Amino acid sequence: MDEIPGVELRHLRYFAAVAEAGTVTEAARRLRIAQPSLSQQIRLLEQRIGTPLFRRLPQGMELTEGGRLLLDGVNRALGELSSSVAAARAAVPVATVGVCRGVAQSVLARAEQIITRAGRHRISYRQADSRSQVHQLRAGTLAFGLLRAPVDPTGLEARTINDEPLGLVLHPRHPLAHRPRLTWPDLTGQRLLWFPPERAPGYAAAVLAHLRDRGWSPETVPEDHGGHTLFRHRLIGEDDLVALRPLSSSQGDPDLVWRPVGPEPPHEQLLLVASARTSWGSCLRNSGR
Repeated sequence: MDEIPGVELRHLRYFAAVAEAGTVTEAARRLRIAQPSLSQQIRLLEQRIGTPLFRRLPQGMELTEGGRLLLDGVNRALGELSSSVAAARAAVPVATVGVCRGVAQSVLARAEQIITRAGRHRISYRQADSRSQVHQLRAGTLAFGLLRAPVDPTGLEARTINDEPLGLVLHPRHPLAHRPRLTWPDLTGQRLLWFPPERAPGYAAAVLAHLRDRGWSPETVPEDHGGHTLFRHRLIGEDDLVALRPLSSSQGDPDLVWRPVGPEPPHEQLLLVASARTSWGSCLRNSGR
């Protein structure tokens, strides 16, 4: 509105109402404002535009040529504005969700149920490790994070959506594969195919400490490729190499087997997390009630 400073949307609505009603009195009634105030606003609009918009006749207000031209533009603008408002109201908000590696489909479906319970959202997924997700949640670039515990809870709202014991993943011809259940002494001399700890420092430290406390301090072999095909290729044929996974993320591969280990296996806790100060955080907080 730089070309007509001081003209606001309400002035144009007042003008269109007077043009439609034909009199200031009737327009004021429809707008539910005082008639003298409306007359003043119309005069002010004419001054700011720089031309008369109405002829004041005994029977009412008649548009001038300039008034008719302005009314055409105002009606088009108000129509487009109404359409834009309706489109904005109908738009579905997008919730960007970070997902760490190795999350089972069943867990992802559970997270979706929680996210969509509070309203209609379109969900967009972004793969990111647990540590990176915490930074992105605090920076506001993620709506939710699906990550491994533990994490620093400062400024975050978190809900546990999966808690499973970890078991051993190995190839079917591995010397330990014939046993239905493994104990910690069985793992003496076994190396551990393990993800880079910087992806989820808290989780990595907690699991490795748990193993040491039960007498197994394995040499860790970095699993830095992140894909299941190479993960499986690395395990097949290695008789002194195992991996730790929950059962839910280890099913459906005929080239690998999963065996429980104990007593007191370590657990993988998956959290659905949002920034506490956002509407997403409120959604997560209220979902548990």
